[in-house]
Amino acid sequence: MAGDPSLAPSLRASICWLLPRLELDGAEAVLAALAADPAEQVREEAAAGLGLLQDGDSIEVLLAALDDPATSVRLAALHALGLLSSPRATTRLTELLVNAGEDDHVRADAAEALAHCPDDAIVDTLLGCLDDPVALVRYSAAYSLGEQGSRRAVAKLEELAAHDHAATPWGDVASRAQAALEAIHRRDRTD
Repeated sequence: MAGDPSLAPSLRASICWLLPRLELDGAEAVLAALAADPAEQVREEAAAGLGLLQDGDSIEVLLAALDDPATSVRLAALHALGLLSSPRATTRLTELLVNAGEDDHVRADAAEALAHCPDDAIVDTLLGCLDDPVALVRYSAAYSLGEQGSRRAVAKLEELAAHDHAATPWGDVASRAQAALEAIHRRDRTD
């Protein structure tokens, strides 16, 4: 049914939403095929579903979805890649993050998708993004640095926590930087 173009895209998208949650055999193959569907809503749900399946074989399909013309599909693919945290995706995620010509939400979600991909080069990139002119990117970079737990981020996060009160839909940058500092300090106490 999900691949039947005679059905409404909203119904087909709902089926895409269900597939990973029902843990059906063959769900990955169906969702991978639907990641190239003509309907944006279907492509978006297919990308999101691939992340929920937690199957590393989906990485290439999700990386291809990052070139989709629809921002909603690209954001769904970024969320899925963040769930998978695959080292195979880090180069492409980093490219999106540092591309100042890219959509701000895409850049911010690329930063968050890197949160659980431990790599010193990623920490360096995220640190550089704390000076980004876009508050949303700084906010997301601060979040990811907290998740990374790198002590190298402490001084810059302290600076943001004290001075960067730019607002985002999720709160201000200073609050996110403070939360990242707390996450790093918690990790220090448990290591």
